[in-house]
Parts: sequence; structure tokens; C-alpha cells
Amino acid sequence: MRRILLFCLLLLASPAQAASDLTDGVWLTTGYGHAYAIDGEHLQRFEITAISCQKSASAERVAASGNAVRFAGSSVNNDTGVTDAFVFRPGQQPNQLVLNVDGVATQTQLTRIDALPAACSQTSSIDPVTNFDVFVRTFAEHYPFFTQHRVDWVAMTAAHRATISSATDEQTLFAHFREMLAPLEDAHVWIEAPALHLEFSGWRPPTARSEAIHQRALAIVEKRFLTTPLAWYCNRQLAFGMLPDGVGYLLIVSFENYDKNAESTAQTAALDAALDDIFGKAPGLRGLIVDIRPNGGGTEMLGLAIAARLTTKTYLASSKIFRIDPTDPTKFSKPQPIMVMPSSRPGFYGPMALLMGHDSVSAAEAFAMSLQGRTNKPVFIGENTQGVFSDVLIRHLPNGWRFGVPNEIYLNENGQAYDITGVPPDKWVALFTDSDLDAERDPALEAAARAIAEAPRSGRAPNSTSH
Repeated sequence: MRRILLFCLLLLASPAQAASDLTDGVWLTTGYGHAYAIDGEHLQRFEITAISCQKSASAERVAASGNAVRFAGSSVNNDTGVTDAFVFRPGQQPNQLVLNVDGVATQTQLTRIDALPAACSQTSSIDPVTNFDVFVRTFAEHYPFFTQHRVDWVAMTAAHRATISSATDEQTLFAHFREMLAPLEDAHVWIEAPALHLEFSGWRPPTARSEAIHQRALAIVEKRFLTTPLAWYCNRQLAFGMLPDGVGYLLIVSFENYDKNAESTAQTAALDAALDDIFGKAPGLRGLIVDIRPNGGGTEMLGLAIAARLTTKTYLASSKIFRIDPTDPTKFSKPQPIMVMPSSRPGFYGPMALLMGHDSVSAAEAFAMSLQGRTNKPVFIGENTQGVFSDVLIRHLPNGWRFGVPNEIYLNENGQAYDITGVPPDKWVALFTDSDLDAERDPALEAAARAIAEAPRSGRAPNSTSH
């Protein structure tokens, strides 16, 4: 009878209880500078350095399925309405977990530790010296490109630190941070002080073209090149039209805001519906021109979902490495592969051209990399992309300011990185020059149409969905 009762009690130990046992405790990430404190239903994430610990996200357990536990919540000072989602699974060794974050293509490894660092129990300080030290220390522990940018962060830190005191006002402190970040010319490096209405972000010269120029260029495409009006999708982030001779034109304005619901599942569903309509209504496509020239980035997973509609074979999109030693900037993780997996939904597999330039940023650049391994490789036309690929660590200072730090490097199948220089075109064409805009010309689009016309015809329907 006791054995039967014990057996019943074991059965009543629900998956939720097992999940709680799996994740309860304090966990430290490999790289990324995060610690997670999980107690049953609640998760608290901390941003840590050797000298600091700052709360950054809270979440509640929303599901447990098999060996996976899902938490959902929001970041500190979250003003976007976006819910962060964390899914934990057992790692390869005892006292290890694997974390997947919605919208991120790779995993994070976590190891159980006895307790949070002592700094996590300290009160946040608005002292300028403390905030300066946390800021510079975070970059020292995570940023991987000081050498490439020829920036001596140690010397720069010492020079600025000598002029900072507890009496330094906030405007002056922000000016110090801006002056330190500007030489990096990195579009993934930024800082904002909401109460002061101040913000700064880096950029590789020349500066970004204005929205007005992008709109003027699009008007030329519509007026001079398209035979059909643009059909807009995904909250006006995607558009499709036809050029002569059965060539499609797919404009991807960004990889975000595809649906008013910010959840990643809603974004993907909106994209799937759009691509079903685009490729389902154009069975006779002879070629496809994809335009990411105005694309400022977003979520890499959406780019991978588009790439999945453009291939019949699985292949490597890129590999990601990241800093794993806060004191040694030369130590990186093993590469994590990011794959393009073909979709069974309608797609296109014939000749392609990709229009790109230095306003193609972040996820747009990862999308370009993801097309390099396509069997029928697109012809890349335009200018080098911006040269920033890493996911951005969003960090918080004790005084309430936020800043962004990239800590990853993306590699192509040959182990080559395009950080700083950007993904290069196969055919370089200057984009949106004053003379071209005045004459209503688009030489890059003209070159793309020629490349499609010169591409060999396949004996099989180019957008057949059979794999």
C-alpha cells in the first residue's frame, strides 16, 4: 500500500514541479555578463561586471513542456511594450542549462553558482564616478573590436577618469561617454539618458542617408521600373511589385514591426502570410530582385525565415562567436552555427540579385550573409553594408541611463568576418547620388535587372515548392 501511495505521489509531481527543480537556483552565463536568479515561478536577471550588478529583467514562468521551461516578462525601464521570453533546457552536464531567447538564432550556456555576486545586494548609486566605472568596465569586458578600430580603451578610460568626480554634472558625464564612443564609429554602440533627452549612437562614415532620400529613391523605382503598383505587407515593412520580363521586386524596409503585436510569433505569422501571398500569386517568376538598401535591421530570425523561402537545401547562413573572458579580449566561444532551413511553403529558387548599401544595417547584413550559401547565389549589387552584426547587449547604469554593447562576431562559411568593412558587393554601384536622383535613375536596380536577364534559365520551374 505504501509503495502504491509513493508511486501515486510521484505521478502527482507535475511537469511544473520537475521544471521548477530544473531551473531553481542562481545561474551564470558563459559570456554576456548575465546572472539569473530563479525561484519557482519567478525569474530575475542581473547584468554583472567585476565591479557591479544591476537588475535588468523580471519574468514569470508561463509554461513547462517536457524538459523545457518558459518564462515571460520585461526589461527594466521597458518602454517598448515588448515581452521578453526565456526558454531553459538541461545542458550537457549536471548543473548546466541552455537558454533560448525569442528572436535570437543561437543559444546561451549557463552554469549553476552558489549565490549572486555580493554587488547584487548593494544599493544603486547616482554618483558619477560609480556610473563611469560601470560604463567603461562593461565595454572592457565585452566589446571585441577595440583593436580593429585602433582605440586604446585603457588609455582613454584613464584620461577621462582623471576628470570625473562626484561633483560632475550629468550633462558633462554624458559628454564624456559620447566622446569615448564616437571613435568606435559603430552603429551598434549607443547610449541614452532619458531624463536629459540625450542620446548618441555611432555610425561608419559617411552618415546615414535620410528617410526623405530613401522615399525619393523608392518613388523612382515605382515610376520608372515597376509594371505593377507596389503591394505592401507586414505593417508596410515589406513590399512587392513586378518589373518587366517576369522579374519580381521585393523591398524589405526592416526586419521588425511586422505586426502590431510585438510577440515574435505574431511577427513570424505576419511574414509567413505575406510570403505565401507574394510567391503564391507569382508562379511565373523568372527572377527576383531583393532590395535591402534602406533596411536598418531588426530581428535576425525574420531574415532567416525569408531566406528559407529561397532555397531547397539546408545550408550554413553564418556562425557566431562571442567574448567569454572579461579580462582577455582574444578569447572567444566556439562557433555556433546558424542554419537556413528550407520551408515547405511557397518560395522562389531561381536567379536573384540583392541590392544593398551602407544603410543596410545589422539584421539586414546578417540576411545578406545568409544568402551567400544559397545554391543559386544572388548577385550582390550596390555598396558595402554598414559592418555591424552582433546582437546588442542592452545594459543599464545605476543612474537610469541605458547603453548598447555588441559582444559577438559573425563568420561566413570560410571563417571570414565583415565587421567594420561590411558585406561587399559583387558589383559596386554608388547609391542614391544627387545626379541619379535628379535624373530619376537607379543604376543599381538597372544592373540587377541585367544580371537576372543574363542568368541561365533553369529547366525546372524556379519557384516550384517541391524539395
